[in-house]
Amino acid sequence: MLYASDTEAANALKEKFELIRRTIAKVIVGQEDVVNKLLISILCNGHSLLVGVPGLAKTLLVKTVADVLDLSFKRIQFTPDLMPSDIVGAEILDEQRQFRFIKGPVFANIILADEINRTPPKTQAALLEAMQERNVTIGGTLHQLPLPFFVLATQNPIEQEGTYPLPEAQLDRFMFMIMLDYPNFFRRSGYCEEHYRSNDSFAR
Repeated sequence: MLYASDTEAANALKEKFELIRRTIAKVIVGQEDVVNKLLISILCNGHSLLVGVPGLAKTLLVKTVADVLDLSFKRIQFTPDLMPSDIVGAEILDEQRQFRFIKGPVFANIILADEINRTPPKTQAALLEAMQERNVTIGGTLHQLPLPFFVLATQNPIEQEGTYPLPEAQLDRFMFMIMLDYPNFFRRSGYCEEHYRSNDSFAR
């Protein structure tokens, strides 16, 4: 869409941004700062690292953002035995004895890299290279990743045994390091009141 001026374009962007925020808030209650940084990172063609304990609806948050923006979404659970080919894909020999490329889960618009520090550096590097280059090379052939391409990686700040912390040079690949914590007491009380009001209205 063409706009008559930069001011008109900025106002339209602001309206769309607020509409997206309100739509996400119908599913993700609270965490406004986290949602803001995620959206800013996507708009700026960047990536984010989310640091928080399990059970804070990180997967639901990212999937909701993908649904609202009508983008494809994939979740990758990082484990110590995860290989680079498990992320980017691999070539296989099909029935016609021809090599055929099978795309990995990285071929999506929004990727949730869950507990990225639990996999060895070789596998971390495969994802970080894809984040930087927006493409992967398999068998000498370049494969473009779908655009827009956004990675939200997560880390558990409590459990550090058996992990592979990202070095500072690789942390620079992320636009934001977002700290996610439990809502405060007053916010949780508001959730409970809203939940009971909703149930009471439904029962009537």
